[in-house]
Amino acid sequence: MKRWSCFLLFSLALFFGTQSAHGAGGEMDTLLKTLVSKGILSPSEAESIAKETQTAAASEKMAAQKTPDEKGSELPGWIKNTKFKGDLRLRYESKDLEKEDHTRERARFRLRLGAETKIADTITAGFGFATAMPSTSSDRSGGDPRSGNFTLQDSFSKKNLWVDYAYARWTPVQQFSITGGKFANPFWQPSDMLISADINPEGAAIKLEGNVADNFGLFFNGGIFVLDEREKGSDPLMYALQAGFKWNITKDVFFRFAPAYYTFTQLKGNTVLEWVSGKDQGTTNTTTGTYPNKHYVYDYNVMNLGGELGFNTPFGLTAIPYLGIFGGYAHNSDPSDNTDAYLVGFALGHRDVKKFCDWSIEYTYRKMEKDAWLDVFPDSSFYSGKTNVKGHRAKLLFGLAKNTAFGFNYYNTRNIIGDKRVENIYQGDLIFKF
Repeated sequence: MKRWSCFLLFSLALFFGTQSAHGAGGEMDTLLKTLVSKGILSPSEAESIAKETQTAAASEKMAAQKTPDEKGSELPGWIKNTKFKGDLRLRYESKDLEKEDHTRERARFRLRLGAETKIADTITAGFGFATAMPSTSSDRSGGDPRSGNFTLQDSFSKKNLWVDYAYARWTPVQQFSITGGKFANPFWQPSDMLISADINPEGAAIKLEGNVADNFGLFFNGGIFVLDEREKGSDPLMYALQAGFKWNITKDVFFRFAPAYYTFTQLKGNTVLEWVSGKDQGTTNTTTGTYPNKHYVYDYNVMNLGGELGFNTPFGLTAIPYLGIFGGYAHNSDPSDNTDAYLVGFALGHRDVKKFCDWSIEYTYRKMEKDAWLDVFPDSSFYSGKTNVKGHRAKLLFGLAKNTAFGFNYYNTRNIIGDKRVENIYQGDLIFKF
């Protein structure tokens, strides 16, 4: 009977505790004091019960105050762990090749949608879709890997949306990660001299980074990337290694430097890669003939150096949030000539244009000899992405509103050897991020 009495009294305590938010707090205190006086509860136990019941009552009150719409809006845990992002770019482009009797003008757009979700404490996965003009190289080819632009044409036809990336990443510790699938370029580069910003390589990559001092950090990137799959013979691959550092010289000045090495297999003596663009660029050395019967003459073993010197509010000018001076150099060790490429440039303004009146200006000059690098990776707007080219690029970005900006690009480029006609490209953009 004593045990049943204790159980009954304890149940009453919980009942009155849940009613405390509705004015029954005095009865709860009286009951707990009675239980303590009879030796059923210790003072500390009574205090603990009082706190727990007050918390439960507060939660019950908040739940009762929710509207039906609020109660139905609770999201599953996996959705709460997912981050969505996207952007839309509307572009007008004018292209003028010297001594041509016409200028090519076109309206274009690029749409990108993506998501990343945390599957477990150390595992994340992501995927994204993007527009792109279809490649014509073969029936199994997808969208152009170097551009997400789609030209407005073909009498209001539907436009293609391709898988832009799909990856999984394991991060057992903060300083180390392994990524597999199709993903953003994991190698730091101060510019897109070698690899267009639109290219998402496929394969596997590792990343290791950490600070060795308060103002000095090291990083290492490595990757094995699949260029194509062959039914017979070995597949062409790209292996890449990069080691670098970032040195915070002062709180407003930093220097970053990173050498990288790229080597390719199954290129020399093999056909031009089918995943390129369906036609030979005509710049990287190949044997005589037409696509797809051309073969690469050289292998590509390329050493690349990249560096950036950055200043926050340079010279104390608060009107200029950032000034960066950067450059890169590449050398292919296999051929005997036409093997070098370099780029120099600067960036001025906000590093990320997010709101009204944010701005940035960037200028670069580059020169890329014929066999310094494969002509399937560089920026496709820079003389159609070819090698054997040199020229200027200027870029302006100005914030019109939150996550909305106007952009302008200008390219002035020409061949180094052969036909040296100048090509001028003007691009006006409206960019919306969400």
